[in-house]
Amino acid sequence: GKRGGGGHHRGGDKGGDKEAPASANGCQLFVGNLSFDTSWRELKDHFRQCGEVDRVEVIEGPGGRKKGFGTVRFMNEKDATNAIERLDGVELQGRELKVRIDEKAR
Repeated sequence: GKRGGGGHHRGGDKGGDKEAPASANGCQLFVGNLSFDTSWRELKDHFRQCGEVDRVEVIEGPGGRKKGFGTVRFMNEKDATNAIERLDGVELQGRELKVRIDEKAR
């Protein structure tokens, strides 16, 4: 009798298409020179024009006094880079924002 060809199946390679980012680093921006009137909502609306915003924080000191800076995290790095190009030096509520990659993002 003929032996059935052993259907040897090559193990599929692991799909190497998702590159793990070193950290969330490229996605999170530091935003400086914020007006004390700017709430996180207004900050988020301002940055939403550049892409999908994941989360926004306006940093406050003790007693809820704003410190004049915050962070904006985008869903992807491309949008974050775009936001730096488009919004760095652009006024929000009368203050020219300083926008850069947040080096301290974890």
